[in-house]
Amino acid sequence: MDFFSHQDKARRHTAKLVLYFSLAVLLIAAAVNVVAFATWGYIVSYKHDHFTTSQLFKLWWSSDYALPTAGGTVFIIFLGSLLQWNTLRKGGDHIAKYAGASPVDLHHKDPKVRRYINVVEEMAIASGVPVPGIYVMEQESGINAFVAGYQSDEAVIVATRGLLDSLSRDELQGVVGHEFSHILNGDMRLNIRLMAMLAGIIMVGQFGRFVAEMGGWGAHSHRYRSSDNDRGGAWPLIIGGLAVMAIGAIGVFFGRLIKAAVSRQREFLADASSVQFTRNPDNIAGALYKIKQHAEGSRLNHRHAEDMSHFCIGEAVIIKSFKDNLATHPPLSERIKRVSPTFMARQKHADRQDLSKEIEKNTAENAQTQQITTLAGAMVASTGLAVSQLVGNPSPDHVDYARRLYKQIPEKVRNLIHGSPGARGFCYGLIMLASGGAEQKILNHVKKTDLDSIEALKQLWPWMRSMPPALRLPIIDILIPVLKRQTPEDLQAFIGRVEKLIQADGEIHLQEWILLSLLSTHLGEKSAKQDKTRFKSLHQVNDELQVLLSALVFHNTNLDKATETYKRVFSSLAVPNTWLMSQQTIDYPKLTDALGKLRQLSYLLKEPVLQACSDVILADEQVNTNEYEFLRVVADILGCPMPPLMEYENRHES
Repeated sequence: MDFFSHQDKARRHTAKLVLYFSLAVLLIAAAVNVVAFATWGYIVSYKHDHFTTSQLFKLWWSSDYALPTAGGTVFIIFLGSLLQWNTLRKGGDHIAKYAGASPVDLHHKDPKVRRYINVVEEMAIASGVPVPGIYVMEQESGINAFVAGYQSDEAVIVATRGLLDSLSRDELQGVVGHEFSHILNGDMRLNIRLMAMLAGIIMVGQFGRFVAEMGGWGAHSHRYRSSDNDRGGAWPLIIGGLAVMAIGAIGVFFGRLIKAAVSRQREFLADASSVQFTRNPDNIAGALYKIKQHAEGSRLNHRHAEDMSHFCIGEAVIIKSFKDNLATHPPLSERIKRVSPTFMARQKHADRQDLSKEIEKNTAENAQTQQITTLAGAMVASTGLAVSQLVGNPSPDHVDYARRLYKQIPEKVRNLIHGSPGARGFCYGLIMLASGGAEQKILNHVKKTDLDSIEALKQLWPWMRSMPPALRLPIIDILIPVLKRQTPEDLQAFIGRVEKLIQADGEIHLQEWILLSLLSTHLGEKSAKQDKTRFKSLHQVNDELQVLLSALVFHNTNLDKATETYKRVFSSLAVPNTWLMSQQTIDYPKLTDALGKLRQLSYLLKEPVLQACSDVILADEQVNTNEYEFLRVVADILGCPMPPLMEYENRHES
């Protein structure tokens, strides 16, 4: 899977959707105009029967009704889409609640919910993205799940109670891997745009219903008539309204065709990615088979199930007509066959529970016996490392490694950071570790400004002092959604305190910059806003590239080799001004500003930038903890999630 090309394709898919939507709007506006003309023509002919059709047509276009009708139709469609768009842009949390889901208590005692939390957090660590908000649809007995959000910063993952109750851990991991693929492939934005576009078309049908009811049709017609017995020739309104409803229904039909076609292809890709992430195809195959055998299947009973159908891992609604064309998901049997060709045959000869046990046993054995190739080792072995093979592309080894990393976090620590005071306390602890002897000063400041976190910090501090460096970034990924649950005012006040503590000694250390960068990127005031692609040439960001690559040179253990590599990679980027900036002219605020601009590069240009960063780091043919974390944060700011450095298992230097 190539993260950069998938992101670029997702943007191009959006352009196609806009084109299709525009064509649909024009066709619907034309159709409504025809209906309006026919209704108006009947009324005029009823009073003046001497007009021919051609005369009526000329009168219609010269009247005060034609253009307002067309313009009004377009306005209604765009208004409906805009209203839905504004609703969906509020973030994944809002979409989850729209679908009837509730946020999971991270201290939940239910072992199935605990397992769900653990698997999601492990997959986030493996993927290099912040843990998404975790939700459950408690009233849904069908087996289903989805992710939602406009971008990874605001993503949520939602599972039904039926899924949590029905699947084994390995099957759950397969489903979570499937959903993380949607996050990494940019499918969430595509889904939201589809949903918003359809909402506008649906509003045309709703307006038609309103017009028909004004004329006296339907059970609610009395709302619009002064007398139930006085229809006064209003039946043309009824016919016109019903016709507009029909036009809206036809528009929805074709809209769903587009939605279904797009969704089916993305589901195949997500299934394949799940296999790639987890190594065992039986994980996702077993989950799909249980959906197939379940009494409720993947059906959702919520009133917004139809709206959310293309978000889900399985069909959310039952489709009786045109199933092959309108289904948002391929047939389950076909999906199972694609990921595991022998699964169905084996399933016929094995009890499902026995097979699940066998799958879990095989997975455990594979994890124990398979030799892990460390990321750092691969980087050392080849200076031609393809960043596209790492970014947004966790391997089964990364997933296994993330699980082992997660187990290294004591349960007491996990419980503490799953609460806001503990999450904030951990961040303060990281600043204390990087401060170089100013622990008491920082602690005193926290006592004055954030008393609620003091007790949690005191409990965390003894463990944090000997914490393996490998756990720093994973824990930050885990606590980001916890911090996000605070009010916007409290959240910004916390980030302000962190920034003040970092600047207190007049110097910003690397680990402090990493912490502040991650908090600002994912929790800052601009975190929910997607950066538009402003730069399609590296020449436009030449100065910013100099700042970034120069900073990486001065963080390398071998300055001479790094400088030489700098010149080589800068030349390969085919941009001018290859001179190395002086160390005195580079500071972390300047680096932050440079990355903010580089974030607005097209995704296809972000790949060579990250490749250049990787080459500079590898100039001395080794990668230490700080270097990798630096690279990981740069990639994160650019919107390119990077898996963990697995050599951390065997090294503990900072």
